[in-house]
Amino acid sequence: MEEMNELFYRDSYTRSFTAAVTECFPYKEKWAVVLEDTAFYPEGGGQPGDHGTLNGITVTDTLKKEGKILHLCEQPLPVGETVQGELDWDYRFCNMQSHSGEHLFSGLVYKHFGYENIGFHMGKEVTTLDFSGPFSAEDARRLEEEANERIQQDLPLSVSFPGPEELSLLHYRSKKELSGKVRIVTIPDCDVCACCGTHVSSLGQIGILKVLSCVPHKGGARVEILAGKRAYQWIAAICSVNKDTALLFKGKETETAKDARRILNESHQKDIRRGELLRRYFSLIVQETAAADPLILGERDLDSEELRLLGNMLVESGKTKTAVLYSLKENGGNYLAVSEERDLRPLAKELNSRISGRGGGSKEMIRGSFQADEETVIKAAREVFYGTD
Repeated sequence: MEEMNELFYRDSYTRSFTAAVTECFPYKEKWAVVLEDTAFYPEGGGQPGDHGTLNGITVTDTLKKEGKILHLCEQPLPVGETVQGELDWDYRFCNMQSHSGEHLFSGLVYKHFGYENIGFHMGKEVTTLDFSGPFSAEDARRLEEEANERIQQDLPLSVSFPGPEELSLLHYRSKKELSGKVRIVTIPDCDVCACCGTHVSSLGQIGILKVLSCVPHKGGARVEILAGKRAYQWIAAICSVNKDTALLFKGKETETAKDARRILNESHQKDIRRGELLRRYFSLIVQETAAADPLILGERDLDSEELRLLGNMLVESGKTKTAVLYSLKENGGNYLAVSEERDLRPLAKELNSRISGRGGGSKEMIRGSFQADEETVIKAAREVFYGTD
């Protein structure tokens, strides 16, 4: 078989075919089947290997090893037998859309900024691109807009194999020096790139391209994109969530961010008011609590920071130099101890062992959680901090 002359190169739209089995051998808990020709694309160049069936037997992956294309099957196939191959076309076409979308976006980055694509991975959920120089999220948004304009124009995407002389005069993108037969994928006035993957025949078949993120990465930029059906499914899911959110807010689908900010601000104001009331409540506790040293006190449904506030208020009031607090919740609770004279660190381990607790801290404060009833916690606190029950 001539290099780069497999069926998936001759016609990337082939969905079914027949071919003879030339080899079959065990490979990593599967059976590696080699065919005389194949429409199954092997993993490479950032594009995943194809899935499908051979004579109804599932092909879980396709890869290339030592010049051979291995179809990883659940069962063996007889050497010499002619088999019927069927691609998982939805999966293949989504990969074609994603790969062509990557070329379109990377070509525009190179055209406008001169940056090379130095990393490309087509994952199950998103396609990740790494570029050699930085650009902003706003730049990525403008590139997305231009990419979709070109998709709407349905520009052709062509594949060629230039001869050595023509190739030497051609300015094209490539991650490495190439020799021998070179396959060039071209998008008019956008991109010329050496590539071994499968592609759509025109940009209109991509349908849509969506940039999900653009962040600085190793002196350059890392961009996540979706193209084609995967982009549509993502947008449809976001729209569905946004619609449900608008219903919860009793607002418009176009104003969910505005409604969310309003609700967050209202919640923040309530938190401020709750904090003020909590301080007043804690002040009453401090006033009504008899002085003791150490002072052991229990409350219900307080979190760690609230216990810390109460503990500090008790110590600052002069009622105690060491406050040991616990808050009961269903199936356990939180504890905290603060002190202005004792080193609490050695006590944390001892306390934890008695109340099925987890936690620790500094010399001045320890805190954690426990799985014990109130009687057990009080007894443990007395034994650890008073040295008595």
